[in-house]
Parts: sequence; structure tokens; C-alpha cells
Amino acid sequence: MEPKLALALDVENQEEAFSILDQLGNEKIIIKIGYLLFIKEGSDLIKKIKKKGFEVFLDLKLHDIPNTVYNGVKSAVEIGADYLTIHTLGGKEMMEKAVEAKRGSDLKLLGVTVLTSHNEDYLKYLGTRYSLDQLALKLAKTAVSLGVDGIVSSPFEVRRLKEEIKKEFICVTPGIRFSNSDDDQKRVATPEFAVKEGADILVIGRPIIKAENKKELIKEIHRILQNA
Repeated sequence: MEPKLALALDVENQEEAFSILDQLGNEKIIIKIGYLLFIKEGSDLIKKIKKKGFEVFLDLKLHDIPNTVYNGVKSAVEIGADYLTIHTLGGKEMMEKAVEAKRGSDLKLLGVTVLTSHNEDYLKYLGTRYSLDQLALKLAKTAVSLGVDGIVSSPFEVRRLKEEIKKEFICVTPGIRFSNSDDDQKRVATPEFAVKEGADILVIGRPIIKAENKKELIKEIHRILQNA
């Protein structure tokens, strides 16, 4: 698939969200909604964003008992989400129920493996023998084999995932920056690097939200994606 851009709309309220969206015009991007907005504004926000012509990426990282996740996925289908994250650490049965719940819809399930805020300290916390990329690969292989549509991973894991997993899947990469930055993302990469590694959807938040001319920056990112 041609690489796509997802804007992480991590702002405080609906007014801020639509102030930003109104600046984007008809740019073809995915809008990623996380806890901050969804918990405050609810499902009506998703419907309003859809009416503006954007695809919606609901980033809730569902991780619960199988039937509870089944019901959550069903609800995401009903409100029109195009993408929904689940956590692959939830186990096989949970992922199977999630896949069952979205059957017959256009919803794409995205499995979260190892968060980009994690580093080697996380592995020590887990007490696992796996490295970061080994753990991500194990979780990703299982998810795709069960029918999960895509995997969310660090840009540095994309190439190996694409080489090791033979079944076609969407690779979503957060942690995208235009240069090294001092924030809570420990494993970051440029858009050019992510696309060359095989990323299908690049998630970018702060650089766009903080830009004075958001529409022009998005156009520039699209040019990067096309030329990378």
C-alpha cells in the first residue's frame, strides 16, 4: 500500500481538535484519537471527524478478558472507526475474539507490540530472555496469524517484521520525528527512514500540532512519503 500519514490529535478538547482539523482543508490523512480526547468527548467526536471526510484511528490499546474486548471492538465498528488498536500481550484468545467482533466490517485491527517509550529497562522489568525486537516479532507473528490486520511497532523493527512475517499486514509506526528530540519517545526515526524500512502508516503528532502552517507541513510530509 502507498504510505499514509496519521495525525496524533493529542489535544485537550473538541474545540482545539476542530480548530486544527479546520486548518487541514481536504488533506488526505488519518486522524488518531487516543485516551485524552476520547474519554472527554466520547463517540460523538468520532462521528463528527468522519463527517469531515477523515479516516479515524481509535488508539485505545484494548487489553482485557476476551469477551470484554469483543464488546469493545463491536462498539468501535458501530461508531465508524476505521482503525482500532488492541494489545497483543492480551493473548491469543483475546485477539481471536477481537477478530471475530470486527468480521464483516471495514475496521482494521492493529496490534500493539512493544511501546516506543520502552527500552532495555522494560525487559528487565518483565524478566524476559527476549530482546526488544525478538519480543516484538513474537507478538506480531502471533497477532497476524490470528487475523489481526496490522502491527504497531518502532520504525526500527519494521524491516525485520516484514521479512519474517510472510502474510501481508499493515505496519504502523509511531515515534516519527524530523530530528532527534528530547521527549518521552526513546526510539524515534525520520519519515524517510520509516518508509524505506517498509512502514505503511506513519504516526506524527507534536511536530504537526505545533507547526504554524499545518497544511503546508502535511503537504511536505506527503512529498517525503512519495519520494522516500
